[in-house]
Amino acid sequence: MAPIRNAIRKEHKIWIAYADETGRRTERRIWPISLTFCERVRLLAAWCELREAYRQFRTDRIVGFTETADRYPRPRRVLAKEWREIVGLPEPA
Repeated sequence: MAPIRNAIRKEHKIWIAYADETGRRTERRIWPISLTFCERVRLLAAWCELREAYRQFRTDRIVGFTETADRYPRPRRVLAKEWREIVGLPEPA
């Protein structure tokens, strides 16, 4: 998780290879904004360029990862605020 946290801190886009629940793999370029826990699963919240929407990715299904030098076009705090509003999470204290 350290490389993902590092990309989040630097506001760098990443490429991931991701396997869905059936094992089907896709490659996506995402803007990682937050690592969270939901029950027993760690989730990576991100803007997905493929879907042009916020998505959550289970970190145990990320099978490949490459950090790019490309920065997000907007600050992470703005993206995180939008994501929290969409999923119905309160602002952090």
